[in-house]
Amino acid sequence: MQSIEQLIAQEINAQPRQVAATVALLDEGATVPFIARYRKEVTGGLDDTQLRTLEERLRYLRELEERRETILKSIAEQEKLTPELEKAIQEADTKTRLEDLYLPYKPKRRTRAQIAREAGLEPLADALLDDPTRDPEQTAAGYLNEEHKIATAKDALDGAKQILMERFAENAELLTRLRTFLWEKAHVQAKLADGKEEEGAKFRDYFEHQEALKNIPSHRALALFRGRNEGVLHVSMVLPEELESAQP
Repeated sequence: MQSIEQLIAQEINAQPRQVAATVALLDEGATVPFIARYRKEVTGGLDDTQLRTLEERLRYLRELEERRETILKSIAEQEKLTPELEKAIQEADTKTRLEDLYLPYKPKRRTRAQIAREAGLEPLADALLDDPTRDPEQTAAGYLNEEHKIATAKDALDGAKQILMERFAENAELLTRLRTFLWEKAHVQAKLADGKEEEGAKFRDYFEHQEALKNIPSHRALALFRGRNEGVLHVSMVLPEELESAQP
């Protein structure tokens, strides 16, 4: 596995020794402007942009390593750390990926899915997932449980749904695929909330706005979030087929 210095060196098109020298200066308390101006001979001439990127990535990657060790320790203490899981955690290169892998093992409050499992509904969830042709209500009728207040097929199906929802939400590979799909395909849509035209005049450009998610610059995303938080805009994420079906 590459060191932090080697990773950063590749990202900023520099030599590992240049990165290592800069890291030493930063750890001693030197600032980027000071290093850029007075320590060119130490860094090998790294420019201001390279130095700022280096500082940001150094902080991020160190936090990533610290979090990685915490997660490995937590899962190991639960006696659930398999070689495959450890390898995936060691190879995770972003905080998002790391947290996705940790999610199924992260200590949590008692969930609706856990309550459903305690009521014996996990086999129902598995049966419906494994064979979509099954009649849901007929299958659920075999899982009624008065002790756990599962009095109807609907109660059983609601519990099975909670189990499957939690399972999908904790599937790291599925989450990665979903994020990638949404980034590539999804659009952000904003509409004026009823009666907010005068109050939200500063958001007029977004009263009827639609744009591909991957094309939205940060300043426009912040404006949309502000408009939503102030109750002026309804902001949603939609797929292309939803946009097509909404056209007259």
